[in-house]
Amino acid sequence: MKIAPAIAQKLKENKLISVILLMLLVLSLFWFFQHREPKKALVQKPLDLIPVTVAPVSKAAVRDSFNTVGTVEAFREADIFSESAGQVRKESAEPGVHKKVGDALFIVDDELASSLQRKADAHYRQTKRDVERYKTLYAEGAVPLSAFENVQLQNEEAEAEFVAAARKLNDTKVKAPFTGTVTTRFVEQGELLHEGVKVAHMVDMTKVKIIIFVPERDIIKFSQGTMLTVTSDTYPGQRFSGRVSAVSDKSGRDHTYRVEVLLQNPQKTVFRSGMFARVVTTGEGRREAVFVPRIALVSGIRKPEVFVVRNGKAVLTPFIAGMELQKELEVLDGLNVGESVVTSGQTELLNGSAVLVIGQKKGQITP
Repeated sequence: MKIAPAIAQKLKENKLISVILLMLLVLSLFWFFQHREPKKALVQKPLDLIPVTVAPVSKAAVRDSFNTVGTVEAFREADIFSESAGQVRKESAEPGVHKKVGDALFIVDDELASSLQRKADAHYRQTKRDVERYKTLYAEGAVPLSAFENVQLQNEEAEAEFVAAARKLNDTKVKAPFTGTVTTRFVEQGELLHEGVKVAHMVDMTKVKIIIFVPERDIIKFSQGTMLTVTSDTYPGQRFSGRVSAVSDKSGRDHTYRVEVLLQNPQKTVFRSGMFARVVTTGEGRREAVFVPRIALVSGIRKPEVFVVRNGKAVLTPFIAGMELQKELEVLDGLNVGESVVTSGQTELLNGSAVLVIGQKKGQITP
């Protein structure tokens, strides 16, 4: 029992030995922690099978049809500009007013234009009389040909000045370019106008154009003169008849073509510019078609692909798409009736991934 106090006493007396022992202790601990066997990390094994749900590729009888929503536009519309400068003396372009082609919308101060027109008229009539006199004198040999030709040129210049002055006087009346309705007035009576100022906007709604965009696979169904059915949520239960009036020859970046459908605007059920309308085309008879659920698509309709379950594996399969329905997509080629396509879990799959089909009814065969 007296050994420990004796050792402690000697360590106190010999500090060098104490330091050496302390360093040996630290080195021993360092070596122990460096060379001890590390604990094995728990490695989680990936799932061998990815759970998915499937639906069969099916066949059904369909009628070739196409419907899409378009925007109603006026048959004709235009911004109206003043071609004359001056003060507005009179206006008759209240928004909502119906105007016939040629009716005056605004009358601009015409005092100066009228004066110039009268001056040009007088000059033109004077040169016209001079031509008649010189014609007679030239026939009698009293004047040379050059003098007669000079008078003729003066008459032609006077006629041109008269036409220009008459046009300037006519431009002091801003007229309706077509029969239609004023939608907006931009100037008031008493305002000072400059040439080229926009004064009003008009639309012709006796007919309307419905603008739709048709995918390239369906554009063959639309040719000029084709009759179509038009419906609107504004007038539920009613059907209207329209015809294709124009088809664009150039598609947009999304591979759709602009089509205009012309429709007589009914008086009781009026279509207004900016409304939505649905255009429907229906084929004749029914046919058998193969369909796949739209939710099975891996990416999008431009490059249609689905995962088909074959022998317990998901095989990425491209196919050619046809007609689009609300929840299904027609298959023209690439898939067979009865094949099972993945409808959920596609985001976890790679081509050839092993899958576990869940949600099957009893009696169904696992693909």
